[in-house]
Amino acid sequence: MNNRIGKYLLNLVKKIINQVVNILIPKEKRVCFLEELGPTGLFENIPRADNFDFETNKIKAIFNYKTVLCRQAIWEIKYRANKKLIRDFSLLLYEFILEELDDLQTFENFQKPILIPIPSSKSREREKGFNQCILIARELIKIDNKRNGNNFTLLENYLVKKFDTPHQARISNRKKRLENLKNTFSVNETAMSKLGFGNCLGAISPTLSEKAFPKTQPANNYSFIIIDDVITTGATMAEAFRALKSAGISTTKIRGYALAH
Repeated sequence: MNNRIGKYLLNLVKKIINQVVNILIPKEKRVCFLEELGPTGLFENIPRADNFDFETNKIKAIFNYKTVLCRQAIWEIKYRANKKLIRDFSLLLYEFILEELDDLQTFENFQKPILIPIPSSKSREREKGFNQCILIARELIKIDNKRNGNNFTLLENYLVKKFDTPHQARISNRKKRLENLKNTFSVNETAMSKLGFGNCLGAISPTLSEKAFPKTQPANNYSFIIIDDVITTGATMAEAFRALKSAGISTTKIRGYALAH
């Protein structure tokens, strides 16, 4: 209970500080411009991402991260948890994934998709006060619920980052990024055992949507959508795919989506 109160007070202080900073130091004009654009304006003003995953076509992003506006937006989401931009970008990501799902469900039996946010280490999440990928995934669920879509469910703690690593943004070489992340993700066996996956997976705290899952269905009745904010070399997604595959999940049942590349 004391830890919970401590976390609540810490987050409250961070919110108050952010509000004070926003008042004393106005946001950059680009941020205001981005917030005013809305989903349609963002889609019209930021170029689409190039496809870097030509081999399997299982990892996709919407926007080109190399553009100034996109970099500014992702920074706001990643480091400031900008609610307006998270809502707007998540709506675009929702539409993007939904278009893909039509074909995936029809031609590849991609059924009952579960959203899996890319995890942060505990220390990094404490430092920032949030995990932007979880915030995006939650927003996707909110949008789906508002539309009565029932297209996704969410397991926030399914993928776990076991220990801290040097920040990926500081490593430019893809091979070194892969080495930096190698075997850093694991799966939450308790969360998956509640879904009837037996002993192949593993446990943290209850998540938003566990109650939605029946307890007896086998793993191959589910599909998995990994959610990230930005893909650069693809090393983080590759490690997430590896962790899911090591848990016995076929890569035909896994897809990765991000806001930008």
